[in-house]
Amino acid sequence: MKKPLIFILSGPGGAGKTTIAESLFCLKSIPSLLIKTVTVTTREKRPQERNGKDYFFVSKDEFAYLKKKRFFIESEKVLDDYYGTPKFYLKIAKVKKKNLLFCIDVKGAMAIKKRYKGGRVITIFITAAKKSELYNRMKKRDGDKETIERKIDLAKKELQFSKKYDYLIKNKDVNAATKKVSEIILKSTK
Repeated sequence: MKKPLIFILSGPGGAGKTTIAESLFCLKSIPSLLIKTVTVTTREKRPQERNGKDYFFVSKDEFAYLKKKRFFIESEKVLDDYYGTPKFYLKIAKVKKKNLLFCIDVKGAMAIKKRYKGGRVITIFITAAKKSELYNRMKKRDGDKETIERKIDLAKKELQFSKKYDYLIKNKDVNAATKKVSEIILKSTK
């Protein structure tokens, strides 16, 4: 196998990236092709999330230490928290002869796309069918009014990056969006 391909799903919060990523691994053909990376973050754990499966939750001091030790492929500050993708996934992918799936923010995606050239990175931007729907999804999430407004402002900025991606998928229906992403992955890995 050549060097692993890196598939990146990004888009604003509430677009359905995580749900689509999880749904991909329920399809018959995808688990044999991909490893999903787990991001390290300093943000608070939500009740339904599991450490090590959804994210690796660390303190800001621990994150700073890991960053200083060059533990991450990429890392970014989003609002008040830090996110980073561990480098060890590149080694795991090579050993297992699989490709990687990242669920990361737009700044991280652009950093990886710039760093790994030559067609190794396939970027897929996920958004809701309508901006109003996206904003409504954000309002339903936990958080006070000020936090939600900050997330909506961030989403507006992130939406401007969609033109820099290889693919744009409007998530009207999770199953249809998952199918589109799987088709991109299958076509790219042939």
